[in-house]
Amino acid sequence: MDVEQAKKNLTHEYQLFWERMSGAIAPQCLLEEMGLPWRKISVDMSAAAHESPDYIAINPTMRVPALHTPSGKTLGETGAITVMLGEWHPESGLVPQPGEADRADFLFWLFYMASVGYPTFSRSWHPEQFTQEESAHESIVETADADLDVLFGVLDGGIEGEATFLRRGFSALDIYLAMIARWHPDRDALFSKYTKVAAVCEATEKRPACSAVMEDHFGQ
Repeated sequence: MDVEQAKKNLTHEYQLFWERMSGAIAPQCLLEEMGLPWRKISVDMSAAAHESPDYIAINPTMRVPALHTPSGKTLGETGAITVMLGEWHPESGLVPQPGEADRADFLFWLFYMASVGYPTFSRSWHPEQFTQEESAHESIVETADADLDVLFGVLDGGIEGEATFLRRGFSALDIYLAMIARWHPDRDALFSKYTKVAAVCEATEKRPACSAVMEDHFGQ
């Protein structure tokens, strides 16, 4: 279904504007884990569909994912989608609610991954977006990859549960961590070095819902 058609066929389902291997992984896992009705709407960024007037009307930041809600609200940014899905569906237990003891820790680590992880991966994947000097690309990538090692080292030190990020057990943080670990250029080396990260990601991807989502994004 294209974006314009999606706008004409709004339903009581969630609609996830989606591209493979993108930040749509985390919201998709949450929708599946929560057992919510939803549909996927592909946005072909390689064809600049995210820059089309139709998509800009949905998400003016021109980023993927975006989530259209049954109430008619459309929300962008994976971290924001994660928090709001948790608040709209507190019975899932995947996002600590306001007033719960680990709410602050949850938000701290979620937005650390979102605010540091995303731009660091962007520097590694697309150095041309950060300089006009082609000769600087290699240096930007090398620095970004070193920063990724710092990022995952910090996350490894922050994990408090047994194969879950939080002591409470499985949460949206585990999903988010599994997503960004999937983007790492050498996941085997990452897991060998940071064993707590490995334990969380491996346990998360064994869950049926998350396993199916990863296959959807990374399968052949």
